[in-house]
Amino acid sequence: MEGMESNPFIVADAPAADRAAFFRRTYGLVAIGFAAFAALLAIFFVGFEYKEGVRGVYGATYGTGIAASLFGSLQKMMFSLGAWSWLLVLLAFWGATTVAESMAFNRASRGAQYAGFGLYVILYSLLFIPLIAYVIVTSNGKPSDVLVPSGIVTVALIAGLTALVFMTNLDFSFLRVALVIGSFAMLAIIIIASIGGFGLGAWFSVAMIVLMASVILYQTHVIKNTLETDQHVAAAFILFSSFVTLLWYVIRFFAGGRRD
Repeated sequence: MEGMESNPFIVADAPAADRAAFFRRTYGLVAIGFAAFAALLAIFFVGFEYKEGVRGVYGATYGTGIAASLFGSLQKMMFSLGAWSWLLVLLAFWGATTVAESMAFNRASRGAQYAGFGLYVILYSLLFIPLIAYVIVTSNGKPSDVLVPSGIVTVALIAGLTALVFMTNLDFSFLRVALVIGSFAMLAIIIIASIGGFGLGAWFSVAMIVLMASVILYQTHVIKNTLETDQHVAAAFILFSSFVTLLWYVIRFFAGGRRD
């Protein structure tokens, strides 16, 4: 197999040097993923213009560039399709994510793994365009007032949760059932809210932050105890997904718990 270890160990059972190398590769790739994520968003928002007094009005223009075009198109789609528009966006995102995940977990090809991870970063950067645009518009053109504290809180939460797993050696497998139930419950709430046309306030963001914190605890535990030392790309894929979803809801909370 291309670029794979011949005799990989389960991470928890691997020699200390191999275990350390696995986590360096994993978290290094996650860091690269977030750097690329931020760079892509910066590129997408080139030409985006905040216009005072214009907040989500149908037909409003927000300058030029990728973000402006996608944000305007989403607004038009929401005007014509209503609540179903965001569900269609999420369905398309889920389909593309499935492809990226199958590539990232393809143990026969390291190149396919990296390509899947890269595709996933691109997908999330596109998904974040409406949220960042909404923050720009609702913060009167001062997105740093929301994004800076959101980033600090997210990093602090990730660092604390990761340290909890590695420094305590607690068994977080008990969270699995609660996470499955909680995830289905939150999905049902999102669908009902979208169809019913009512917003989800700050309480929902807090609930999702708690859920994602639990997911990070569980997934970090799973990575440590079930993945093998040649699966650092798959591990990075899992962690990036959880970290960036946590960031989404922290931003949403700081933006005032408004509907995304």
